[in-house]
Amino acid sequence: MGAAPAAAGPGTAATAPADVAHQWVRAAYQAVLLENLTPPTAARAYAHLTVAMYEAAAPGMPHHVSLGGRLNGLPVAARTLRHRGDVDWAAAASVAALDVLTSVLPHRSAATAGVLARTHAQVLQDRRAAGVPTARLQASLGHGRAVAAWLVAWLRGDGHAEASARAYTPLSGPPWAWQSTPPNYRPAIEPYCADVRPMLLRTTDEVAAAPHVPFSDVEGSDFHAQAMAVVAQSRANGAEEREIARFWTDNPGSFTPPAGTPTGLPTGHWMLIASQTTRQLGLRLDRTLEALVRLGVVMNDAFLACWTEKYRSNLLRPVTYVQRYVDPTWLPFVNTPQFPEHTSGHSVSSAAAAVVLTDLLGSFPFTDDSHDERGYPARRFSSYDDAALEAAGSRLFGGIHYPWGIEAGLLQGRQIGELVVARLRTRR
Repeated sequence: MGAAPAAAGPGTAATAPADVAHQWVRAAYQAVLLENLTPPTAARAYAHLTVAMYEAAAPGMPHHVSLGGRLNGLPVAARTLRHRGDVDWAAAASVAALDVLTSVLPHRSAATAGVLARTHAQVLQDRRAAGVPTARLQASLGHGRAVAAWLVAWLRGDGHAEASARAYTPLSGPPWAWQSTPPNYRPAIEPYCADVRPMLLRTTDEVAAAPHVPFSDVEGSDFHAQAMAVVAQSRANGAEEREIARFWTDNPGSFTPPAGTPTGLPTGHWMLIASQTTRQLGLRLDRTLEALVRLGVVMNDAFLACWTEKYRSNLLRPVTYVQRYVDPTWLPFVNTPQFPEHTSGHSVSSAAAAVVLTDLLGSFPFTDDSHDERGYPARRFSSYDDAALEAAGSRLFGGIHYPWGIEAGLLQGRQIGELVVARLRTRR
């Protein structure tokens, strides 16, 4: 069931409840889980969801500006999309979310289509219960659909479909090169993100990652020490470290053997954190959508930047190195995802998210119960930065990243976050 409906009537998104935003974040998380999307594709889906809701409500947000002309390739909206009119902003945001996610997920399953349709139907039911007149509701849906059509034309030109369709053959021969990892041994995930248009970065490699430690298979070398640090941590893990590794796993799932638990991926986890904390702060629709869209943009570009570096450096994972040079029986606590090592995606995306959310909302303690439905206990954090550091560290506890891939990822993510803070204007 939806949240208790708020009273309807003339007003702006600054006075409207934020329920619609939270409902659609949950729906998008479920859709990403059901579709078993890759991390960059999931980040793209969440980002376009947040842009859709923000832009549908932007004409009713007196203190905020449209992102038309501010995001790469997105033209300034036509006058017909900027009018205020008699619009219910929650209904407009909901139909824009529905239409844009439908376009972002063209091959969605019947289960995913059902989640999207039920979410929109619940929003409309809530708005009718709140007393929104039918004529106003219809005008609102027309406005939201027009915004969605404008955005769909934009998102279809970002190069994602073409990049995803390209075949990839992993590099073979060099001992440092990435190889598909046990136990899944599946194809490389999203190797051509460098060809996808970012939303705010000028290019996907604008924020270059610090180079990885030079490869060596010699015992006592810096690279060997990185691998041995992973092994040592896996042996030292206690109940707390294993709990942290599980809580932040957020890996793509698998519905075929060997099975994996599907999730809404790292971007979805941070979207849920943003949803929880904006609720905690009591933010209305306008400021909630501002927080979500800024987070969506930075996470989209963080994953593109991270994946560009992953396939540029093309470095083997700890499990490959350790089994080849140290212990052929060793396995990490968390299954290693099917893409190269450097840099850590959790580290890049979490650091970027923390920078953007802290800049907008401040630093304060919160409880993250994102994984209640998966049976993982809620965790308490002193700040967004605290959560980001734990998310990054979880990849060492899980045994799937070298320490330097985590540290370099945190640095890369902070730099991306700072660029988004400096460049993305959402206030008048």
